Amino acid sequence: MAPLIDISKVSKTYATGSFRVEALKEVSIRINAGELVSLVGPSGSGKSTLLHIMGFLDRPDSGEYFFAGHPTASLGEGRLAAIRSRMVGFIFQSFHLLKRTTAKDNVLLPMVYTGLGTNSRKALECLDLVGLSDRVKHKSNELSGGQCQRVAIARALVNDPLVVMADEPTGNLDAVSRQEVMQVIKDLNARGLTVVIVTHDDEISAMTDRVVRMKDGAIVSDENRKRTAAAPQAAATPLPPARLSFSPSEFLEQLKVAFKAIWSHKMRSALTILGIFIGVGAIISLMTISEGFMKSLLSGASEDDAKKVWVVPFRQHGRPHRRFTMGDVEAIKTKAPLAEKVTPILVRDLQISAGDRHVDASVQSREGYTPEEQKPRDKFFENRKLTGRFFTKAENLNKARVAVINQTLARKLFDSVDGVNNDIRINGINFTVVGVAEDHKAEQIFGGRPTAYIPLNTAAKRVFGSNRLDYIEVVAPTPADAPETRRQIIMAMRSERGAREDAEDDFDVRTFEAQIEMFKSTMGKLSLVVYSIAGISLLVGGIGIMNIMLVSVTERTREIGLRKALGARNSDILSQFLIEAVVLCLIGGALGVGLGFGLGWAAYFFTKVPPTLGAGTIAFAFGFSTLIGVGFGFWPALRAAMLDPIEALRYE
Repeated sequence: MAPLIDISKVSKTYATGSFRVEALKEVSIRINAGELVSLVGPSGSGKSTLLHIMGFLDRPDSGEYFFAGHPTASLGEGRLAAIRSRMVGFIFQSFHLLKRTTAKDNVLLPMVYTGLGTNSRKALECLDLVGLSDRVKHKSNELSGGQCQRVAIARALVNDPLVVMADEPTGNLDAVSRQEVMQVIKDLNARGLTVVIVTHDDEISAMTDRVVRMKDGAIVSDENRKRTAAAPQAAATPLPPARLSFSPSEFLEQLKVAFKAIWSHKMRSALTILGIFIGVGAIISLMTISEGFMKSLLSGASEDDAKKVWVVPFRQHGRPHRRFTMGDVEAIKTKAPLAEKVTPILVRDLQISAGDRHVDASVQSREGYTPEEQKPRDKFFENRKLTGRFFTKAENLNKARVAVINQTLARKLFDSVDGVNNDIRINGINFTVVGVAEDHKAEQIFGGRPTAYIPLNTAAKRVFGSNRLDYIEVVAPTPADAPETRRQIIMAMRSERGAREDAEDDFDVRTFEAQIEMFKSTMGKLSLVVYSIAGISLLVGGIGIMNIMLVSVTERTREIGLRKALGARNSDILSQFLIEAVVLCLIGGALGVGLGFGLGWAAYFFTKVPPTLGAGTIAFAFGFSTLIGVGFGFWPALRAAMLDPIEALRYE
């Protein structure tokens, strides 16, 4: 049968700047299954390089390598990772145990990268085999050097490899520990395990069955003290396929590593996620306030609101281009059949006084109601509760000085929501308050808008000095009729104004739905400012994520090398660091959602609108945080994935 390891004329040269070092010079060696072989030689003789090539941590520049009867020169990175994971076990001089990790979890690590899941029972059996059954839950910093090396041996055995390769396994141990470790290795070899040891210690090599001496990159002697026949299964063992997916155990390991890395550097992690925290908080606060306002506005809207259509003048440079007249009102009444009620309205911002109190308020004028119209409205005005009454059409015709005020104005003038029969002054003219209306939902925003309603003729002749209308309010028969009513109003207005067929309208007709859409558009423009500021914060946070991940890659270079030596693919390392970056961002995003919702409730004391935190807002926050983590964490993760395992293991 073919040997387990068959290396023929392998050469390896390293370039350091302008210098070239020939580590191996056409080396040939065969190792049969079940042998205990030591590679001996001084530093720089090439023994470690040969071991790394045998263990698929490095590739030769030339020559052939057959493992278990299979050529390996054309194998890809994924296939080599699978071989390292399931067919080769490594024992390192410096142990290379994961910090702050129990002996059991260290032993389980190679199983993570097999794609077959982990087996705690097997890990405990391996620890028992090396005499550490009483140290299962001890962390690596709680073990002696000899115990750490025995944990490394158990880790090398957990996947039942064909061969164990040990690089100076006793180099950092005292004499007693050296004897203990070598005895464990000899016992494993006695069970039929193939072991290759690199050492410069003749005492250690004397305990092996075969000693291969190297010097200056070449084998100078090969002394076989015990002939071992090749095991029949060595040549017949198929090589494992490359893994194409991630196992649940690997994903859980990556999450555990991510949280452990974050927790071990708490202050650094907190400062890193600060930018994400502030940026997401700013965005979420705006979204919750905006959604809360829309929900409040729509919940306060009635069927009567949905039936309304407003005719407003076209504004040019912020000012009305052409105001309306009563002729426009009459044209709508006569030429728009669906217009059930047409209300001309004048609006001005004026100062209203009562005693020594002065309040800047909105003054709106209306025609009033007939006694028949007034009856069902005794307690309501536009679906709002009304204390007192609304003024009549007769009072409008007589230019009576009567007014209806809202609760916000009543509180400011009289410290009460009941101001009926009190006198107020509008633009220096005395008015009697005949009714107090409940604040409209829209008026409640930002603490309420002080508003007074007076008769139209009174406003035109006595207060405003103008009968040019600011807008016209029309009521359609049903909400479904509002679009057709709008069309009829446009035709009536164009006819009244003698507009040519190709001329543009100098007015705008809006339905309730259009008003809502206009509000959304306005809020969207305001949101852009906040989003821009939040975006800068997120950019800074993303750069912080990238910076800290680069630092993390540097700090954990040897860990990366270890994981690759135990079977991790480049994609495994890439996903591990991406997950860590995403976890950082998701923590920042979760805290940002809390901050944003808290700011929304803080704004409630000014807006009186409760914030709304919907599933879509939360999904947006976490989705955006994930994108930042992937976007800014990809470059550090890629750098980690492309590290050479040998260089990573040697990193100081």
